[in-house]
Amino acid sequence: MPVTLDLYGHPWSAPTREVRILCAELGVEHRFIEVKQAEAGDYLPEALNPACKVPMIDAGGFILGEAHAIVRYLAARHDPAGVWYPTAIESRSKVDQWLDWQALRLGRLAAELVRQRRFRPDAPDAAACAEAERLLGLILPELDMELKATPFVCGQHPTLADIAIFTSVDYLRLAGFDSGRFTSLGRWFDVCAARPAWAASAHPQESAQGSAE
Repeated sequence: MPVTLDLYGHPWSAPTREVRILCAELGVEHRFIEVKQAEAGDYLPEALNPACKVPMIDAGGFILGEAHAIVRYLAARHDPAGVWYPTAIESRSKVDQWLDWQALRLGRLAAELVRQRRFRPDAPDAAACAEAERLLGLILPELDMELKATPFVCGQHPTLADIAIFTSVDYLRLAGFDSGRFTSLGRWFDVCAARPAWAASAHPQESAQGSAE
């Protein structure tokens, strides 16, 4: 079957990683087109979508940006059973709730912390890091409490919400955030990280470390 999906993204982009994980889980063949970002932030060099940011897909001429819009689209096309994005309205709404929580709360804080500690050319801004860690300490108990009740964020099987949250939690680990007090979160992360599709999407440095061990 010919590849009909182009995915524009960057290996270090957590939103791009969401799309790559779902494609692997669903067996969606695609061509990954790396967008160089070292000197241009996270913007695409061409105005191929309104936001000009990664990730973006081109599905036979259908252009779509924003990670959560992309994963919903892919689930609608390639997951008719609704395993990753449930069809039942109540279950789907819970997934949407946690996708929004990740995008508006966790994702922003994780991105700020990893940007400060891993990608700044100079020393991290200590005040910015401290504030991010303070806010993370306020919101992560919500997630840890949810994971005490169920194996995954929205029940017995991982969903789009788990994929999105996983990419942000991995950012926190890369940034050296101490999440040890959140035991259910740690257990959940290890289970997710062991899934082949998720492990295969590891950041370049993680992949290099894994091959060297």
